[in-house]
Amino acid sequence: MAGALIGIAPTDQLYGVHKHRIIEFNLLKSCVGDFLLEEKSMYLPVKELLEKNGFTVKGEVAEIDIFAMKLEFSVAVELKTKISLKLLYQAVERQKIADSVYVAIPADAKKSHLDSYRHFIHLLRRLEIGLIIVNNGKAYIELDSIPFDRNKSVSRNQKKKNIIVSEFTNRTNSLNIGGSKGKKVTYYRELSLRIGSFLKEGFNSSPKQIKAATGIENTSSILQKNYYGWFIRLSRGCYGLSPIGKREVQEYLLKGVLDKN
Repeated sequence: MAGALIGIAPTDQLYGVHKHRIIEFNLLKSCVGDFLLEEKSMYLPVKELLEKNGFTVKGEVAEIDIFAMKLEFSVAVELKTKISLKLLYQAVERQKIADSVYVAIPADAKKSHLDSYRHFIHLLRRLEIGLIIVNNGKAYIELDSIPFDRNKSVSRNQKKKNIIVSEFTNRTNSLNIGGSKGKKVTYYRELSLRIGSFLKEGFNSSPKQIKAATGIENTSSILQKNYYGWFIRLSRGCYGLSPIGKREVQEYLLKGVLDKN
């Protein structure tokens, strides 16, 4: 069962007003290099953080780095100097035992994963695992261990889901190879190709004429935005294919992009 770090009285909770409460502790200088803390050097500030919130704390209890109790509520904390799958494996294993589980990492481990940190936090939230950051002898809660509301998450991403379902439903080809890089044949590209295919036949036309011939409702928008550089405005209200448009449209047509498969 996941819960806030304290899990007993609302006044003790570290999130909200107290989320960024920082517990200061002077560390002995047992570091690897100038920045990377050893796991054992993270123990004292995390221990102090828990004790300040009413927990009795002990280290290395049955292979758990830190185990704490407050009345009947238990907390397990795994200490690691870097973000890794092993850290998550251990934290999930501790959930079989403790009421609430946290992982503790040094601030430099966070900095080294800035590009993917948002995804790391989301994964921890999904797993209902909390995060403690240790920096310069200080420990603070970055993410609390609380139940994950999947329905709320799905609701927040409904617009994105609708876009994906629309793309899947409307696209007629299945030429994209999963895992590949480079250009993708999207539904928008298919619409542009249908317009390009019409213009390729030599029918320089107005948006209204193209719309009538292809049935594409947003013809004017596609021509005006000209996202791929395929179209050229020949005169007011009259469009044709640019040189690059003639070449690329022909290439895609030869690949059978507009063939239903």
